Amino acid sequence: MAAMSNPVFHLADRAVIRICGPDTRDFLQRVITNDLKLCASGTLQAGALLTPQGKIICDFLIHGEDDGVVLDIHADSAEALIKRLTLYRLRANADITLDSSAFVVAGTGLADPRSPQLPQRTIASDKPAADGTTRQAELEISAGIPAFGRDYGEAEVFPTDVNLDLYGGIAWKKGCFIGQEVLSRMKRRGTIRKRTVAVAANSAEPAMGDVITAGDVPLGNITSSAGRHALAILRLDRLDAASEAPTLNGEAVTISPPPISPD
Repeated sequence: MAAMSNPVFHLADRAVIRICGPDTRDFLQRVITNDLKLCASGTLQAGALLTPQGKIICDFLIHGEDDGVVLDIHADSAEALIKRLTLYRLRANADITLDSSAFVVAGTGLADPRSPQLPQRTIASDKPAADGTTRQAELEISAGIPAFGRDYGEAEVFPTDVNLDLYGGIAWKKGCFIGQEVLSRMKRRGTIRKRTVAVAANSAEPAMGDVITAGDVPLGNITSSAGRHALAILRLDRLDAASEAPTLNGEAVTISPPPISPD
């Protein structure tokens, strides 16, 4: 039995897609953002499928298995992703199925690649009684981690807007994938200006859509909140150039940009 300090719960807003067969990794390698050559059995990585224009259609966590991969994905995106991947599969020997008998479980398993502050994750055939969807969202917001379906939707953001590249979700050097040309051009030209940041308010609770400003300069909008903690997609170039401290609804707020390592 799990200790009370480390609860195990299922995530009701997540679904499981299984992709198996001898061509699984080769087929996905040319389609999604991550490097499937690194997706060995027992690994957990982030990844996404993009539009040709480089925006996120949906993102997911990728569990490596001996005969393929398992995608931990927002439930509302699962069926649409299966249809898209089936089109991209062409003649590859890979089966793509929604596994309704498997559940995404948090609190045990492998380290979440997005942040050490988040619970471990696994795919299980037994569903824990407790639904931890709300608790998981609170932990993600506190850790500065945005999520599809909460902070952004289909074709709304570039992967860099939501920091997918910062936790290993984009393999810049693996070669072509859908949307790769646009992202590579942004990176080469230094035009990555937006990032998701953690926001801490002193008293008032931020609400989705609230605008963070520096003086009269808008920096960006709140995308989700939990108490006084929130996430926002901001223009970091404007934040860096600002001569006044950032405020939200007239109140000073603390902005914590994600750590960005130089290449």
